[in-house]
Amino acid sequence: MIKRRSAAGFTLIEMMVSMAIGLAVIGALIAAYLASLASGRHADALVQITEDAALALDVMRQQVAQAGYSQPRGVAEGGFVLHAFPALAGCAAAGFIDLQAGILSPANCRTGAADPDAPDSLEVAHEASVLPAGSSNGILGGSDSQQPLDCLGNSFSKTHDATTGDDYFLDDSKFYVADGSLVCHGPGNAAGAAVVQNVETLQVRYGMAAAPAGAPGAGQVAYYGIAPPAGSALWGNVVSVNLCVQVRSAAKVLDARAAPTLGGYVDCHGAQRTAADGYMRRTFATTVVLHDKLP
Repeated sequence: MIKRRSAAGFTLIEMMVSMAIGLAVIGALIAAYLASLASGRHADALVQITEDAALALDVMRQQVAQAGYSQPRGVAEGGFVLHAFPALAGCAAAGFIDLQAGILSPANCRTGAADPDAPDSLEVAHEASVLPAGSSNGILGGSDSQQPLDCLGNSFSKTHDATTGDDYFLDDSKFYVADGSLVCHGPGNAAGAAVVQNVETLQVRYGMAAAPAGAPGAGQVAYYGIAPPAGSALWGNVVSVNLCVQVRSAAKVLDARAAPTLGGYVDCHGAQRTAADGYMRRTFATTVVLHDKLP
């Protein structure tokens, strides 16, 4: 008589246990992948925010560092003969009324917003030199490659100085925030154009000396404050400028779990805030000393 062996295999319980273990492993792998993906998005967002902020501050820093510069036209009894023009102008929590009005024009600020977080505006002017062998203080271009270019790469016309009787290149740049971008308006373009995206606000504080240039106490910052009134003599006491930009991620990268931690940031006024709309935000600041105010 032939004996038959019972068929070998898995019981239903064993299969269910195996499937449960497999699903747990797959779930862990998926969770790890999603966490890695989210971490990558956060890291990419921080890199983008940092790069945008560095570019925005660098563009403004280059202009502010030269504010008030003028090439000597000769020597008089009181010293060098220079073109006279305001080095800086600005609007606290407001924009400019007329972009075409230069820094030599009368007051050009809209009424300031009640919200202290509303973006400020900044206007910077310096003489752009045209010198040989790359000695100019800016980039040259234009039709003959011997014209200074403004903040948007456009050439611009000279300004006449009735006092000295000659013409010179007055590079007059206006910086402000519009539609989530840092915008610059130069003397060579009819309208401003975005130079850096994802910038939500620009806050400007001015380092004020106790006295104007040439007087005792000049050159030493007594306090930092908002823009003085348009046309005020206090503009002559500005010796440094503190620039702060708030930059956000280009896309929403924060979910409900990440928002309480990665969504936290300190705004330009030093207040702790938490973003609740999925965008990551950070603020960056730099202080620039006005070279023409150095003793």
